[in-house]
Amino acid sequence: MASSRAAIGLLVAASSLAVALSDGGSSGPEYGYAAGSADGPENWGKLSPAYKMCGQGKHQSPIDIVTKQAVPNPNLDSLTRTYAAANATLVNDGHDITLKFDGKVGTITVSGKVYSFEKLHWHSPSDHTINGQRFPLELHLVHKSADGAVAVIGILYQLGAPDSFYYQLKSKLGEMAGDKCNFAEEESHVEAGLIHLRSLQKRTGSYFRYTGSLTAPPCTENVVWNVLGKVRQISKEQLRLLEAPLPGSDARPTQPLNDRTVQFYNPPNSTISFQM
Repeated sequence: MASSRAAIGLLVAASSLAVALSDGGSSGPEYGYAAGSADGPENWGKLSPAYKMCGQGKHQSPIDIVTKQAVPNPNLDSLTRTYAAANATLVNDGHDITLKFDGKVGTITVSGKVYSFEKLHWHSPSDHTINGQRFPLELHLVHKSADGAVAVIGILYQLGAPDSFYYQLKSKLGEMAGDKCNFAEEESHVEAGLIHLRSLQKRTGSYFRYTGSLTAPPCTENVVWNVLGKVRQISKEQLRLLEAPLPGSDARPTQPLNDRTVQFYNPPNSTISFQM
């Protein structure tokens, strides 16, 4: 096990529901992402009563965002945010890799409600698709309000130039990849030190908003999703570092839109990577 792990032998079963609601982790039974497997996405709702929304929910995430069907709304929030540098810990629970922060980092305001930044995590390939296209990586910036509501900013990545944010995680992700845990019993924790988030607080510009759910068990609904309209770039090497600690992909198949509307915010001088 990695020598810098903050806590050894953390039982996954001991994770609190509060953690599950904020980052998509679960305090229930083990689940997987392999299609057709007994614990795969199509069977999550059968694994535990705590996961019932994964099978019964009508407002689930992720979804395929069809740009020509998105409804323009210039009155949506600007999602202006300023994130302070803070000490953080990389956590691998066998499903996803999360970067959890100490102390107050920053906030966003959504429909008049203030949400505090809590953590970020990745899915490879992306959870959301745009016009049927799935991307190599999706980053989720998870925010939580005082009453427990969750708002997430989703950032899609395509392969290209390196992203400066990931330089500061390179050695720590490599250390995590070498930490062979029994994830049925424990998580892998690697202290990441002081993490600067300036590159993730750039002007948000255009984004798609809809109401959905956590993309992993317990699939809790009423999550406010904001998927940015500008796709960022990440290098092949950086993507491999993020994928290496996990046994395979960790993307949930897209879910039916049902009666929901996807709104589109596009302020002046914004960049949008998709044809609208």
